Amino acid sequence: MKIGQISHRYYPHVGGIENYVRRLKKSLEKMGHEITIYTTDFGIPRGAEREKGAFYCKTDFAIYRNPFSRELLQKLRKSDDDIYHFHSPWFFPSLFGARLLDRKPKVMTVHGARVGVGPMLSTLSSLYYPFARRVLHNMDKIIALTKSERDYLVHCFKLPRRKVVVIPNGIEVESFRPKRRAIKEFVQKHGFREDSFKVLYVGRIIPEKNPDKLISAVTAHMRDENLEVILIGSSSQDYIAKLKKASDNRIHILGEVNFEELVAAYNASDLFVFLGLVEGLPTVILEAMLCGLPVLTTPVAGIPDVVTEGENGLFFDLPVKEEDVARKISRFMNMNALDTNRIGKANIKKIRTNHNWEIVANKILDVYNQVLEMHRK
Repeated sequence: MKIGQISHRYYPHVGGIENYVRRLKKSLEKMGHEITIYTTDFGIPRGAEREKGAFYCKTDFAIYRNPFSRELLQKLRKSDDDIYHFHSPWFFPSLFGARLLDRKPKVMTVHGARVGVGPMLSTLSSLYYPFARRVLHNMDKIIALTKSERDYLVHCFKLPRRKVVVIPNGIEVESFRPKRRAIKEFVQKHGFREDSFKVLYVGRIIPEKNPDKLISAVTAHMRDENLEVILIGSSSQDYIAKLKKASDNRIHILGEVNFEELVAAYNASDLFVFLGLVEGLPTVILEAMLCGLPVLTTPVAGIPDVVTEGENGLFFDLPVKEEDVARKISRFMNMNALDTNRIGKANIKKIRTNHNWEIVANKILDVYNQVLEMHRK
């Protein structure tokens, strides 16, 4: 089967959608399928590694990290894939690509059904609604990451329920096995204290993800606590500089790290904190849970479908406040070892049972076959 995946950004850029698309590409290629990625060069440094089997098309312009590329549309117009897999309706490649491939077999994964936190995004979301609705109705099948996301899509965009299937996000579980030597080297390399309580944040380091509130919670409300905060993810130099000004010596902003260090970070930490408000089902939460970490997270989008409060971690109250962040981190710091181990074991079991990427990839392939059968009739 020849499968075209359309994503506004792709590896080597790092993000939830980019990682999902790449994992799917690798899995389907192992099964013997031919995969082509249609993406843009937006945000990719000159000279950075580019992956075979992907068209990195020239970006003409971008609006709020949403790139438009005439070259990408030209590539799609000339393509002859058996089926096309789009990723979320909010991006220009999906908007124009879906119209261009109007009669072709098409699937879309929606990576977060709700958008619009903040005045600008809320306005853009309202204005874009009719276009998103048109894109979604143009798909043969839509993949939602959780049941609550499916319900929202069906209700908000007036979609037939049979069109929307639930296939949860997944991860390659065997890749996250802890290696003691790597963990020790990671701790020593970055100068962490061995006896500190380590709080981990993984994700894009941007204002919308609220990393500043995590930093302020520690520096303003937990001044005398023996804890360290580790922040991993891409960011701008200006925003990193702003965060560093608000930090003390317990805050470690590492930026992007390689995969081995990421795995070591999960396994060296004691608690995972997630403060994003516009999400689908973040892979980083699944990764943290697989590594046995309790999670302290916002209760948005599909997260409550995976995280049960008290069983897998705790939720922040909304809107997120520094005092609440500090108070709930302290709860985990003061938790006895039996409760911490119980949460860790429950998290590992849940991810291994429900979010193994091999199972996810096969379910997506089943959707492709259903869509192709529909077009043959």
